Amino acid sequence: MIIKLILLAGLIGTFGYALSQHRRSRWLSTVLMVISVAGAVFVLLPNLTNEIANAVGVGRGADLVLYCFVLISLFAIFNIHLRLRASAGTTTELARALAIMSATGPKSGDYGVKFPATGGGEVVTHREP
Repeated sequence: MIIKLILLAGLIGTFGYALSQHRRSRWLSTVLMVISVAGAVFVLLPNLTNEIANAVGVGRGADLVLYCFVLISLFAIFNIHLRLRASAGTTTELARALAIMSATGPKSGDYGVKFPATGGGEVVTHREP
């Protein structure tokens, strides 16, 4: 009975979080809410998972829950991968734009070659005489 209370508390918390994020991502929020409600039903009626599992050709309800968890996890990982990839592309584009905006052309007589100064550590640029 204690595990049911812990699971239900976690599912209610997940449902609340999904509800609070509904404006940001309606689709993801709706999916989280449906999964939370389904999870709560399965926690309260564990024999229902066995009946559904038998109807779809899986031996046990626990196996069906595991298979669904694996599929949802793979989908979530793929979604995170796509977001990270898009974010890296945006960061690259911003870095390029910033580099172009802050670039300065060579000064008159500047060959663009810098020589280390002797002793002091500062850099001396070679210029035309």
